[in-house]
Amino acid sequence: MNITTMNGKETMDTFSLQERIKAIPYWYHKIELPGGIVTPGWAPIHAERYCVPADLSGMRVLDIGAWDGYWTFEALKRGAREAVAIDDFSDTCGTPIPRRGWETFDLCREALGFDVPGDDGWTNEAQTQRVERSTLSVYDISEKTLGRFDLVFFFGTIYHCQHPFLALQKIAEVCDGALYVETASLDEASPYRGGVGHGYVNNDRVMEFYPRAEYCENPTNWWAPTLECLGAMMETVGFHDVEAWPMVEGPEQIEECRGFASGTKNSEICPARHPVDIPTATPMPQAKVAAVMSVPRLGFMDNFTCITESLHALRIPLISIQGAFWGQCLERGLQQLIDSGIDIIVTIDYDTVFSVNELQQVLRLALQHPEAAAIVPVQKGRGKFPLLMSMKTRSGTVRNGIPVTELEAETVPIASGHFGLTALRVEHLLDIPHPWYWDQPNGDGMWGPGRVDADIYFWKKLEEYHKLALLACRVSVGHIEAMINWPNRSMESIYQHTTDYGHHGKPQDAWQ
Repeated sequence: MNITTMNGKETMDTFSLQERIKAIPYWYHKIELPGGIVTPGWAPIHAERYCVPADLSGMRVLDIGAWDGYWTFEALKRGAREAVAIDDFSDTCGTPIPRRGWETFDLCREALGFDVPGDDGWTNEAQTQRVERSTLSVYDISEKTLGRFDLVFFFGTIYHCQHPFLALQKIAEVCDGALYVETASLDEASPYRGGVGHGYVNNDRVMEFYPRAEYCENPTNWWAPTLECLGAMMETVGFHDVEAWPMVEGPEQIEECRGFASGTKNSEICPARHPVDIPTATPMPQAKVAAVMSVPRLGFMDNFTCITESLHALRIPLISIQGAFWGQCLERGLQQLIDSGIDIIVTIDYDTVFSVNELQQVLRLALQHPEAAAIVPVQKGRGKFPLLMSMKTRSGTVRNGIPVTELEAETVPIASGHFGLTALRVEHLLDIPHPWYWDQPNGDGMWGPGRVDADIYFWKKLEEYHKLALLACRVSVGHIEAMINWPNRSMESIYQHTTDYGHHGKPQDAWQ
């Protein structure tokens, strides 16, 4: 029987179409054709996650790396006045089956009723829509060769580009509206880090290079970016209002680790917005970051190693102020960095242990929460001392015995913290008059119970000026403390905190 195209025209019979489809050895896209026929491809995995607007009426659309043409024809189904498909057939998906040019594309084009030849393309019978295809590399895109576009699809292609940033620049030169990009992403997986479940989860601006088919054993997979990196690249070439999101939640294999990004030059032209059931990975704003330490004359080498490895990896400068008065030194260091134009200052204590991962997470939260004056990681006090933070009741009294269940969120407000690896936002500090750190005696003018140490004075000033401090509940840093190692009666070790020795002396079970 004959089948009816999307334009109402009767064309080839169902059997002939099915036989022609079967004769082609490899299909990439699953394209719905008239008569209920769907081509035997596998992509796209979740078309609805691309969030392409249902109405593209009047748009001129470019589909880069079109292959069988799923998104070319989808644009036409959604009302685009013209769709231009380009491909250079360089990708084979790692299979030995050679691609046969535009054979699959032309079969679908014909089945959908775009078979009226015209200048460099075809129209439907009513000549209200036009489709064009061209064997062309993304690097050869220009206004002269293709004209200008309202919307550009760049799906499953950027990671096949040897020069991905150049590709985005070429697209930006011909796009007046929106750009949609779908790609293999590093957010959920990295072949260099152990595969699925070992990606970059801290909004890292990272791209990996694969010179020898390390990604899915496909020699045409050259690069994979994180969504944060992809968004930053799109912004750099001129697109704004960038949003990004994962295509698959809880991927189980690396082929499912895909991401999507959308940006526009004209917010009225088809901006894609993330699905309501998935969080975005929208690129975070930029900020100038530096670190400061108030240091004693002697310190722990483990702490120095953490500082060297972590700050160097992120190219964060550090200043250290040495002196007898910790609070005065720290305040001078903060002032120096503020006057140099820094936006976020990370305070580091000489007895804190951390890695670049903890530093990245603290900075990520500082960028995501500009309303917070301080982001404080979880740190234990020495010995049996509790967490170095406090929370208050609604009436303002300090709480005791905070249950761990209250720390299950990513952040919670706190009344005081520490300075082991704490991010302070400068714009909030500037609202608070000096001094920020000031030792205060108790009501009797003594330095016993009831005194206010310089660090606690800082947190009280934040509270006085209604500044928000957040505990980073999922970020913990270590606290270095000296231990005494005694031999017991069997010449095995007994470890004792120095404070315990000061209070109780040598352990009873120590060798006599």
